Amino acid sequence: MLAVCLLCACGPRHQVSVLADPPRAEPVPELEPESELPPGVFHRVRPGQTLWRIARTYGVELESLVEANSILDPSRIVTGDMIWIPGARDTVEVGVHVPEGAAAAGEWIWPVRNGVVLSGFGAPRRSHRHGGLDIKGFAGQPVVAARSGRVVYAGAGLRGYGKTVILDHSDGIRSLYAHNSALLVRVGERVDQGQSIARIGRTGNATTEHCHFEIRVNDRRVDPSRWLSPARRAAR
Repeated sequence: MLAVCLLCACGPRHQVSVLADPPRAEPVPELEPESELPPGVFHRVRPGQTLWRIARTYGVELESLVEANSILDPSRIVTGDMIWIPGARDTVEVGVHVPEGAAAAGEWIWPVRNGVVLSGFGAPRRSHRHGGLDIKGFAGQPVVAARSGRVVYAGAGLRGYGKTVILDHSDGIRSLYAHNSALLVRVGERVDQGQSIARIGRTGNATTEHCHFEIRVNDRRVDPSRWLSPARRAAR
């Protein structure tokens, strides 16, 4: 019987390749669970909407929106921006602001109760057009904030205006109340709509007791009669 040696080197030589150890898989890192957002919704800004109107419609404080969205200038928001509304459950329809037209009913009130318009917006003057409404009242009568805002000026340093209050409404809009006999608020103070801020007088270049009332949009005067309801005819 022919014996074949399988283990010795007497048979034909064959090279045997040795496989390297397969690469080890990297361990999968453990991911921390995503933190849940607090209750709220995102609102997409539409053309003509202001942060003040968005806050009012959703029933939240303007300061809350500013802080939650890290907004530097509340008067300048961009169409298409997503504004986080903390605490809201659903998105709601927010009205748009049209500077040249009438504001939403009830948003502005007359600064002088039962006042009569002596001179309307755009009335001709010696060298210019009238930039507001002159509203007749009696001496010492309260002048109230036509809309909630923050006092940014209270003094008598504006030429011709006499004792004046200017309110900023945080959406590019300011209101001005001039020719007062006394000022009841200070700079930095937050006032509510309807709150007394001054008393009617005839300071500055006024010739009779009245309130000179202006609305300014981005520092441009607009006709206040389009913002106030109901409209009153100018006295003759």
